[in-house]
Amino acid sequence: MTAPRKSTTVELADAFLALHHLVRKRVDAAMTAAGLSLSQSKLLALVARLAPCRPSDIATQMGYAPRTVTTALDALEENGWIERTPHPTDRRAQLVDITAAGQAKLDEVQGPKRQAVEQLFGVLSTGEQKQLRELMDRVRERADD
Repeated sequence: MTAPRKSTTVELADAFLALHHLVRKRVDAAMTAAGLSLSQSKLLALVARLAPCRPSDIATQMGYAPRTVTTALDALEENGWIERTPHPTDRRAQLVDITAAGQAKLDEVQGPKRQAVEQLFGVLSTGEQKQLRELMDRVRERADD
């Protein structure tokens, strides 16, 4: 007895997930080689966008447990990329902000990220890239309905 054939949409989803995994792996490797992993850069970019902010705000935005965010912030602080200061009105809380060194590091890894992505998607013409983007946007918009 043969296994049932996958539907075209399931095959498409499997191919998309495999590509997603490949892109993440290549981008993370390129950025890590430049000194800041993909996950660290996402956290640092969020701090830059929300700053000054409480660690709990970051945890909420990322959908992570506060302890997980605290551990990740500790590593960023050890590298001098963020700083924590006491909250001005809540003595139990701290505020997190990106440092000039953190912003410089975030800017620095954008080149390796761009190179990795261009290497992967460079096999597509500009028109094909635009079409792929439009198709992905359409799927995402429908998912939001």
